[in-house]
Order: sequence, then structure tokens, then C-alpha cells
Amino acid sequence: MPGRTGIVKLFVDANTLISGLLFQGNERLLLELGRYGTCDLITIEYVRGEVRDFLGRPRAHLSGDEQRRLMTILDRGVIALGDPPAEKVREALGRLRDENELPVLVGFEISGADYFVTGDRELRRMAPKAISTRRALGLLLGEFE
Repeated sequence: MPGRTGIVKLFVDANTLISGLLFQGNERLLLELGRYGTCDLITIEYVRGEVRDFLGRPRAHLSGDEQRRLMTILDRGVIALGDPPAEKVREALGRLRDENELPVLVGFEISGADYFVTGDRELRRMAPKAISTRRALGLLLGEFE
């Protein structure tokens, strides 16, 4: 179901973005499709912060320049909306085991996105419009199997 512009709006979580920035594969292809305008990739500032924090961890083995370059790539291909109101996040308490994911779930719900692209099984169970990256690519490119 496309957004108002006729382009599918996909809300993406931190793991999807991190995988797309650091590794070849479906997540990278999804980021490229967003950058080329095939779809609108959206997230919230909270998720953008999670990505930035992960890239800055010593185990990521990235220099400051590499971190900035990857965040620039993210910023050029992904629209970061404001975070959901704290009141809405509090209302969602108890919906997920990992309360750190509540802003992500609520952010998706109020974003107006057509689908929520995540590899997190619990989030996929809680959000009826949540799909895997592979399913998102199928929606955008058609099934080529």
C-alpha cells in the first residue's frame, strides 16, 4: 500500500540500517533503493542515535572519518522523523519485553509508514505491518524466484 506520493514508505529499525551500512546483502540493497528514490525509508531520531552509537563502539573498528561517512550515507537515504512523545511510549509499557524497543514500535505506529522493516521477531509479532528485508525487496522489485 503506497503512501500519498505513490511510493512505498518503509520504516526501518537500527539493525536493518547497521547491516545495510556495514555489509553486502539485502539490507544494503534496500538502502540503495531508498537512496535512488524507489521507496521512502524512514525512521526516528532514536534509531538514528542507536546506529551512531553502534558505529562508535570499539568493536565496530571504524575510524571517526568512517563513522561520519556512514552517517552521511544514512542521512542521504533515510528520513529521520522526530521521536514519539514520551507519553505515547509510556502508554506502550508492557507491550514488549525489551522496553528499549518501545520508542521504535511507537515511532513506527505514528510514522504513517506502509510497512515496518525489521529482523526482530518480537517486533514483527507486535506490528501487523512488520516485514523482513527480503519481503520488502519482494514488494519493491517483484518476486524474482
